[in-house]
Amino acid sequence: MKTGLVVIMVIIVFGGVVLSNSSPALMTAPALQTDIQPTENNDVWQAILSEGFGNNSTPLPTIAIPTREFVPPTIPITDITTSTPFNAIEINPNVDSIADVATPTPVQPTSTAIGDGIEIQVEYITKSPSDWQPPPLIPPISRDPLGRDHYWLARPIDSNANNIGLGYYSYGSDGPEFDNPYRIHHGIDIPNPVGEAVRAAGSGTVVWTADGRQDDAPMFQNSPSYGNVIMIQHDFGYRGQPIYTLYAHLSASLVQMGQNVTAGQVVGQVGDSGRVTGPHLHFEVRVGEDRYRATYNPVLWTVPHVGTGVIAGRVLDSFGTLVQDAEVTIRKRSNGLTQDTTTTYIQSGSGFDVNPDPIWQENFVISDIPIGRYDVIAIIDGNRVIRQIDVIEGTTTFVELQLEGRADADTD
Repeated sequence: MKTGLVVIMVIIVFGGVVLSNSSPALMTAPALQTDIQPTENNDVWQAILSEGFGNNSTPLPTIAIPTREFVPPTIPITDITTSTPFNAIEINPNVDSIADVATPTPVQPTSTAIGDGIEIQVEYITKSPSDWQPPPLIPPISRDPLGRDHYWLARPIDSNANNIGLGYYSYGSDGPEFDNPYRIHHGIDIPNPVGEAVRAAGSGTVVWTADGRQDDAPMFQNSPSYGNVIMIQHDFGYRGQPIYTLYAHLSASLVQMGQNVTAGQVVGQVGDSGRVTGPHLHFEVRVGEDRYRATYNPVLWTVPHVGTGVIAGRVLDSFGTLVQDAEVTIRKRSNGLTQDTTTTYIQSGSGFDVNPDPIWQENFVISDIPIGRYDVIAIIDGNRVIRQIDVIEGTTTFVELQLEGRADADTD
């Protein structure tokens, strides 16, 4: 009996198994993997932000849309501050007098009037951007592989005005007229209209400032030639010696004695005070001491324009003596056209001679020459001497032209 029950139970179980395997409704199969096409979501950043990402980040600034035409800022006359009274300024009795060599500085005159006192008629001229000069490089730079350059000073005038010195009256020269020479130039002259902003060439302290009318500007270092002057002693030096910059013929000074200034700060305005024939900035660099005899060529200390370099050199005769007042021509090699000209320094032997650079020992310099290959040409004792050089941006290229005999002259 028991055996029969066991057989019946086995048959029932076996039949259930067969029935489940043969029923389609109960059969399952593994799903096949298929490629899922991505769906574009244009609100992905919104979705991310909605989850709280970026809550600790710095918010992006918002910029207001301008609604009025841009007007460049100017220096209002009401902001002119009166400098230290002249009777409160102590004149150094040890400075050199240059009154006997001070004669009018030549520039092309412009029809601009000076008012009474420091109330001046300011003439602001906005040039078209197409007429602007290239921007200067950013000081300080010294790209010479031997570390000989020291372009540490910014230009004292902006590029949308005129920040190039007069080519015909360069440092160390006596002007273009042979029969009526000017005094030997101890700086560079940068012609601009009255009121053009004058900027500090570097950071430092104002050690002299004067702000008077055309006819009563306090005399700087016993010379009536300079007119209104600002002198800055910079907070950096050269080989342990102080560096000074001088800004002369100003229509107004905007700083006080003892004031600290930063590079690029507006310190004064171009004028025609002192002995001049037209408004301009007379700019000097002095090294070692604040004296007339301590000047050096400013273009070897102020940065050249972007894409340009500087040529400095010596012109020597066959005996190795420096040739004075010799014309030097820079000719572009690619087209044979003259790029620029200058003359070599003149030494008067008066004790107020100009100084060559402590390293370069040059007797001529030409700045802002576009990079490229040039011929440097000088006439020495009636013979033409040519040397080929390459100008590199922001760097001084040195060249020496010496007459070593007729075989060396007039050769490329």
